[in-house]
Amino acid sequence: MRRTWSYVVLTAALSVAVAVWAVPHLEGDASTRVWVEGSSLLGVSLATHVDALAAQVLLLAVGVGLLVQIYSTAYLGHHARYRSYALVIILFLFGMIAVVAADDLFVLLIGWEVMGLCSYLLIGHEWQTAAARSGAAKAFLMTRVADLGLLVGILVIGQTYGTYRISEVITQEPDNATAIGLLLLVAVVGKSAQFPLHTWLPDAMPGPTPITALIHAATMVAAGVYLVARLMPIFEASELVMTLLAIIAAVTMLLGALFALAQTDLKRALAWSTVSQLAFMFAALSTGDADAGTDHLLSHGAFKALLFLGCGCLMHAVGSSALSAMGGLRLRMPVTFWTMSIGFAALAGVVPTVGFFTKDSVLHALDHGRHEGPLPEGIAVMLLGVALLTSFVTAAYATRLWLLAFLAPATTDRAGLSTGSRSEHRAMTGPLLALAVASFALSIGQPFHLGMGVLSTLVAAAGVGAVLMVWRRGHSLDLDAPWLTSELGLDRPYASWIPSTTRSSARAVVDVDRDGIDAYSHGSVRVAELASRVLALVQTGNVQRYATVIAAGVVVITAAAVIWT
Repeated sequence: MRRTWSYVVLTAALSVAVAVWAVPHLEGDASTRVWVEGSSLLGVSLATHVDALAAQVLLLAVGVGLLVQIYSTAYLGHHARYRSYALVIILFLFGMIAVVAADDLFVLLIGWEVMGLCSYLLIGHEWQTAAARSGAAKAFLMTRVADLGLLVGILVIGQTYGTYRISEVITQEPDNATAIGLLLLVAVVGKSAQFPLHTWLPDAMPGPTPITALIHAATMVAAGVYLVARLMPIFEASELVMTLLAIIAAVTMLLGALFALAQTDLKRALAWSTVSQLAFMFAALSTGDADAGTDHLLSHGAFKALLFLGCGCLMHAVGSSALSAMGGLRLRMPVTFWTMSIGFAALAGVVPTVGFFTKDSVLHALDHGRHEGPLPEGIAVMLLGVALLTSFVTAAYATRLWLLAFLAPATTDRAGLSTGSRSEHRAMTGPLLALAVASFALSIGQPFHLGMGVLSTLVAAAGVGAVLMVWRRGHSLDLDAPWLTSELGLDRPYASWIPSTTRSSARAVVDVDRDGIDAYSHGSVRVAELASRVLALVQTGNVQRYATVIAAGVVVITAAAVIWT
C-alpha cells in the first residue's frame, strides 16, 4: 500500500509545482520565458507562456490528475500493472502541461503526441480483452491521422510568419488564415472527437474508469478547445474556418446529446455527453468568444470528472456499467448519490451549479454572435437554435440517467452490497466530494445574463419535466428508436468500409515488403552463408593440406611466370 501511495505523492508534488508556477498568473499577468534558444536552422526553442487561461487549465489538469491517482489506489491499486498505469498518468500530465504552457509550436506538438501515446496505453490497459485493444487502436489511429493537420499547419505557420513562437505569431497581422485554420481544424476535430472524427471517444470506454475521467474532463479532449482559444486571432480571421467550426459544433452537439439519451450503458452515455459538451465549447469559440468557451471547458472538467468517477463507484459496487444492473442505489450509496446528483444538475444547467452559469455564457455568446462576430447571420441563428435544443435534450438525458441509476427499482440481487459508507471506499468518495464542492465553488464570479439565464432555465426545466412526467406515468425511459441506438451507423465507415477497402492495398504492401524489400536482406544473408561455406573448405586446420595448397600455388605461379615471359 505504501508503494501504491507513492505515485499519489509524486502527482501531488507535480500539482504543487504547477500551482506555484501558475497561480500568480490567475489575475491575468502573462509571463513568457525562453529556457533554451533554438538554432537558426529550425528556429525551435524551449519557451513557455503562461497567462490566466493557461494557469486555469493547468490547475484543472493537475487537480483532476491528483484526484484520479487517489481514486485509483482503491479502484486499481490491487492490479498487477498498477505501477505502469500510475506512471503513464504522470507522463500524461506532463504532456498536457507541455501543450498548455508551450510557447513554441513544436514543443506543443511533442506534448500533443505524448498525450496521444499515453491515451493509447491507458485505454488499452486491460489489453487482454478485445474491446480494450480495439478501442485503444481506434483512438490512436484516428487521432494520429488527424494530427497530420497540426504538423502541416505548424510548418505553414513557420513559413508564413517566420517564427514558431505562438506569442509572436498572434501579435502579427493574420496571414494565410484560411489554409492554416483548416489544417489546425483537422487536428482539433480529431483530438476533441468532433464530427466526423467523433466515434473513437465512446469506443474508448473499455479503459479504466478513472482514466476515462482524466481523458474526458481535463486533458486530451480539452487540448483541442485550448488550441483554438490560444490561436483565436488566426481562426477568427477566416470566415470560412469559423463557419465550418460552427457547423461541425452544431451537428456534433445535437448528435452527441441524442445518442446519450438513447444509451443503456451509463459510461457510454457520459462519453456521448462529453462529445456534445465539447461541441458546446466550440460553438462559443466559433463566435469569437474565447472566454465563454474556455469557462465552460473548466466547469465541464469539474462536473464531468465527478460523473465519471461516480460511475466508477457504481461499477465497483454492482460490477457493471449497464443501467439495467443499477437502480435502487440511493440509500445504499448515499455519498455517490448526492455527489452525482450535483454533477447531473451541473450537466443539465441547474442553478446554482457552475454548469448553469457557463452554459448561460455560451448561449449569450451565441445570441450576441447573431449581431456581430465572424459568423454569417444565418449560421449564427442556426447555431443558437441547435444549442437551445441541445440544452433541452441534455437536461432530459441527465435526468434519465439519474433516475435509472439511483431511483429505479433494482433488477438484480444486491445482497452483497451493504448500506451506508461501508459500501463506498473513502479513497473513491473523497475525490467525489472535492469535485462536488468545486461544482459550486467555480460558480463564484461567473457572469450572469438575466434574459438568457431565464430562457436556459426554462429550457432545462422543460427537459427535466418531460422525463419526470414519463417516469411518473410508469412508462419505460428506454427509447424505442433503432436509428438512435445504432448511432445512425456513423461508425460504419471506420469499422467496416475503410478497413475493407484498404485491406487489399495493405496486403500488397506486406507482399512488397516481404518479397521485395526483405529479399535484399535475405539474399545478403544467403550470400554470406555461401561465402562462409567456401572459406570453410580451406580453413580445415590440417597443416599438410595447407602445405600442399601453398606448394601447388607456387607451382602454378611459377608456370604462369614462365609462360608469360
